[in-house]
Amino acid sequence: MNEIKMIPIEQLEHHPENPRLDLGDLTELTASIKANGILQNLTVVFDPGHGMSPEEWTRISAEYDRTHSEKLRAMMDTKTIPDRYLVVIGNRRLEASKAAGLTELPCSIREMDHQEQIATMLQENMQRSDLTVYEQAKGIQMMMDLGFDKDQIAERTGFSKSTIDRRLAVATLPEAETKSAVENGIDLLTLVELSKVEDRETQEKILSRADGLNSSSLRADIKRAVTDQERKKIQDRLIPEIKSFAKPLKNDNDRWSARYEQVRSMTIKCEEGAKVTVPEDAGKQTYYYWMASWSGDIEFYRPAKKEKKEKSPEEIALARKQEEAKQLNKAMHERRIAFCQVFTPTKKLETELKNKFFEWAFGWRSINNVGPWFVNYHSWQDDDVRIYLDMPEEEGHKASEESLLEECKRRNVPFGRLLLTWMLCGALVDASRKGYCSEYRGEYQKDQDMDRVYEVLAAAGYQLSEEEQQWKDGTHPIYPKKEARAEDPEEDPEEEE
Repeated sequence: MNEIKMIPIEQLEHHPENPRLDLGDLTELTASIKANGILQNLTVVFDPGHGMSPEEWTRISAEYDRTHSEKLRAMMDTKTIPDRYLVVIGNRRLEASKAAGLTELPCSIREMDHQEQIATMLQENMQRSDLTVYEQAKGIQMMMDLGFDKDQIAERTGFSKSTIDRRLAVATLPEAETKSAVENGIDLLTLVELSKVEDRETQEKILSRADGLNSSSLRADIKRAVTDQERKKIQDRLIPEIKSFAKPLKNDNDRWSARYEQVRSMTIKCEEGAKVTVPEDAGKQTYYYWMASWSGDIEFYRPAKKEKKEKSPEEIALARKQEEAKQLNKAMHERRIAFCQVFTPTKKLETELKNKFFEWAFGWRSINNVGPWFVNYHSWQDDDVRIYLDMPEEEGHKASEESLLEECKRRNVPFGRLLLTWMLCGALVDASRKGYCSEYRGEYQKDQDMDRVYEVLAAAGYQLSEEEQQWKDGTHPIYPKKEARAEDPEEDPEEEE
């Protein structure tokens, strides 16, 4: 059946599975319909009347309470839903026509099975420029659920297979948080990267910050989350073998107790290819293991020799505080590295970075100190530089054959990322910075050079996480609270100034 006829507007309803969730601004379309009427038929499918389910009765009852429509009252009395037509193509025209005051619309009534209805709506909407990435993603996922393969989807939508794969990745993210993040301007690449994070709660937390952070800062957090996730997988793979010769330490205090000593040579860094080496004396010596929460490393301990002096509670607390401070500084350093590795500057950010470079070169330091570093070939062979650029040395590559700068050009490293790395790893020596947390007592310490590191990062669009801001301004929970001494007089604000 392909019949064209005028249908009363109250019998037309939006298709409940239309992938277009937001119809957009209908002002211009409404004005056009008022002036010229409907110029193109709506495509609809017939939906025969049926008995009303309890859920439908509740919905219609609520609508009646709001509108007091006699038609809805009659439906509630008979407990039946009358014949209706679902709009497959023309949902915007339907709403604009209602706003324009039309009472009936020209419709092409088509016979379609459920799969064809969905495919037609998707094909109609998918190429619209105002369809959001998330709406596209859910539409493609719907087609997959209906049995379409990627070749068929590509043929119907015009999308490449790689585009389809990226949209399918986005479709796995939490719906409400993703829709909100898309409205706040999160880009497709960031969403695709986020889909690599498997923990739902972590996904939601990162998406909730999309309004406050730019893409590079978000991707730095995502990179860290993925790293932690991979470390956890490696830990889960190694622990069964470790348990064959070692027991878990009961609590964190045991690590600092004089009853145990760390066997540093056995520490396993949870990286790709990590494996367990069973010690030769495993059958005779008792071993314990501990998974360090900050670094992800697996540490090993054994009972200390009897003559070792037992540590006091104060010494244990200090050792723990030192480790926490070290790992906090390390975590903040890793976040800065992650930002540099994904930093893809816009023209505006690149200009800001150049301006900061000249301010820094001629203001912070003598040009006599800065200049030689920039032309020093040897500095560019530093492993730290490769880490910041996320550019591991190529297998079989000989460093003597080309400078790292030439290699960056060959591998198309963005100039802005290269300049940022120059500034951080060069004169600012960010790779060796300890940070704002003293690794002796875990106290807050001012660090002018680290302030300058963050000035450069800010010029590149870097945005601090909540924990990083606390670490930087001295409010992080790790810092000991300062207790006012009773004999001290109350401070005079004017004297502070």
